[in-house]
Amino acid sequence: MRLQPFRQASLYAACVLLCLSAGARGQPASGVTPTSASAATVDVTITPGFTGDDPVSVRDALAHKLTPGKTRTFAHRVEDLIGTALPKTLHDPAINDAKLSRDLAFVVPAPYGIRYRSKIHVMTVDVDLSDSDHPDAVVLKKTIMGPRGRKLVVAAEAKAKGYIQNVDVIELDTTAGKHNKTSVRGRFGLSEAAFEAAGDGDLALVLICRVVPPYLTETIEHSDPTNEEPTDITTRTATLHANVGDVWLINREKGVVLAKGLHLVK
Repeated sequence: MRLQPFRQASLYAACVLLCLSAGARGQPASGVTPTSASAATVDVTITPGFTGDDPVSVRDALAHKLTPGKTRTFAHRVEDLIGTALPKTLHDPAINDAKLSRDLAFVVPAPYGIRYRSKIHVMTVDVDLSDSDHPDAVVLKKTIMGPRGRKLVVAAEAKAKGYIQNVDVIELDTTAGKHNKTSVRGRFGLSEAAFEAAGDGDLALVLICRVVPPYLTETIEHSDPTNEEPTDITTRTATLHANVGDVWLINREKGVVLAKGLHLVK
């Protein structure tokens, strides 16, 4: 069997697909508005009680799809050859099958760090989305199951008396490890009438982003009880890797967008 003609046909197919993808990227899709940086952001509709994308569902979808591959055939190598000529999100089956080749909207509550100055009609935002245990990433969801034994027992008694915790953390790595951007900041004008109508109450930040390679990494850590922390703790941390295109401030209860274009900073 002669492979050279087949290889040439594959290269030709790759060139055709590359041209088509370049043409598709040259024009915004329906419902997409280009930004000043020539990036496109989906026009997310904010409704009362808006919850956005569920981090648990996104993590589970990625974990289900990103499994080790089986033996690579010649056909797989040809697919790789074509795939290298295309934007990652156009050809990655794990992302397409998980329906994640789109912009995601993660909602993070913001009970602190937002201030309205009524005298000058300005609202400022300075919210840290990390926590003390995970200072280098945005914490999207943290669930703790089980009792803590601090000040109740000593290390030797902790497990026997049921002081066992399972901590499930889903975090967002927005910078591929270069600069840890975990705070949202911004400043914008807001009339007193607008503040009274929508600027007070259930405020939240919406991170509009798209997952990028390696998409998902997971770690599991275990800590045996000590006298300082007499709790048997197992922590599962799932890190979603993404590029954040925009950050909005919303009133989640009322379904109102107060500001767009807030900055994610270190």
